[in-house]
Amino acid sequence: MYKLAFLGGGTESIAGYVHLIASQMDRKFEVVGGIFSRESQKSQMAAQEYKVKHFDSIAEMCEQVDIVVVLTPTPEHYRNITELLRFDVGIIVDKPIVSELSETLIDENKFIVVTHNYSGYPLVRELKELIRHAHLGEIKKIKINMPQESFFKPMKPGYPQQWRIQDKSIPTISLDLGVHVFHLLEFLYPDDIVEVFAECSSFSRFDVIDDYDILVRSKNIKAVLSFSKISLGNRNELSIEVYGNHAGAKWEHSNPEELIIAYTDGKREVFSRGYAPYEAYKKRYNRMAPGHMAGFIEAFANLYVDIEEAFTHFKSTGVFQSNAFVYDAAHSYKSLKFLDLAKESTQKGKWIEWK
Repeated sequence: MYKLAFLGGGTESIAGYVHLIASQMDRKFEVVGGIFSRESQKSQMAAQEYKVKHFDSIAEMCEQVDIVVVLTPTPEHYRNITELLRFDVGIIVDKPIVSELSETLIDENKFIVVTHNYSGYPLVRELKELIRHAHLGEIKKIKINMPQESFFKPMKPGYPQQWRIQDKSIPTISLDLGVHVFHLLEFLYPDDIVEVFAECSSFSRFDVIDDYDILVRSKNIKAVLSFSKISLGNRNELSIEVYGNHAGAKWEHSNPEELIIAYTDGKREVFSRGYAPYEAYKKRYNRMAPGHMAGFIEAFANLYVDIEEAFTHFKSTGVFQSNAFVYDAAHSYKSLKFLDLAKESTQKGKWIEWK
């Protein structure tokens, strides 16, 4: 069992407790401690609540663990990871790897992976396999929509954090939500992107981009990607639609246990966790019998199982070998390039070629 530590992820963070549970769910990792906040008192309080050790320095932490999970705010990633690269530890980063393309961190001699938890859902993985096995026929179009309402709702204490309402070279909404929709497009149907056209808006009282629509032309398909923080009625929604010439498929985050397939003859079929032909039937996804709902934390746990397998291979060979579900720094930088092109498109009002 590998030993984990957290950098960030204190009790006031969104992701900390989720990663704490998910990483240990299948007994592949043990969270032994961390530095959970820049403020020592808050960090120590988080360690007490999580019932783990509080480390006084990164050097001390890295001497006692195999992997460090970076859960700090995105603008701090570059500084955090740069320091961690001095030590002999693996690094897991909660997406994206950094805030800007200029912050280069790729090191082929290090184990660095980036988590995007929605591809951890069994039925999203099933959809990937349906596409790969041509179950839907020749894919023509993919639509991925990630609408949220947080910038038009009464604000809860501590939200939005200051860094979330400051745009830099890539808008923060792109770093927060855009990386997810791009990752899912790449996950489901990796294809050579030809060009991108985007439109963005700032509708809320915050002086940042809060709504995005992106059209993508790739070698074989077209895609429509949308993400927003002003879509009232949507808390943390996500929908994926894939259209082939034999069938169409739809998956929704609000109903993650079902994947709906519609065929040319009008027949509709429902695949569910435990009852699907390619991936979602596997024992690893059925910690509880189908019908007992699995969800967001389990999706993260699935990623940690995949990461453990990849890390074991890296430890024995010294070579990082991506599997179908583990994505490295290069993938994260590709998402940043895509989102940078989207921003350029909004500024110039035209299609931007991928080069």
